[in-house]
Amino acid sequence: MQEHFRVLVVEDHNDSREMLEEFLTEEGFTVETAINGLQALERLLRLPRPDVVLLDLMMPVMTGWDLMARVMEEPSLWGLPVIVVSGAGSTRPVPRGIIASIPKPLDLNLLMETLARLRMGTAPSPRVAMAASH
Repeated sequence: MQEHFRVLVVEDHNDSREMLEEFLTEEGFTVETAINGLQALERLLRLPRPDVVLLDLMMPVMTGWDLMARVMEEPSLWGLPVIVVSGAGSTRPVPRGIIASIPKPLDLNLLMETLARLRMGTAPSPRVAMAASH
């Protein structure tokens, strides 16, 4: 079902990144990873682009907020689906341009529902994903 659906996981914590990569790969997604926003930006500027980005916010080198600011400045990246996966959204607003926000600890069922909606073209608004997790 998820064949050829490319996901870029941007997460600085090795355990979280590896868990997401393994889980999504087992679910049939094609997964790439980046350890910070700068590495993610470099990847996003190459083709083929991922179908969705799962983005942590608090990372060294370039934060998720900084990455989203750069995405919003780059016309070729406008419309790129980005889902924030972070505990930071409760202490600082999520960045502009995201389609959903899923707090940590990560609810894998909510993540899969959000990805399924995205594939069908009905991704929830940021508020819907946040409300569904509480």
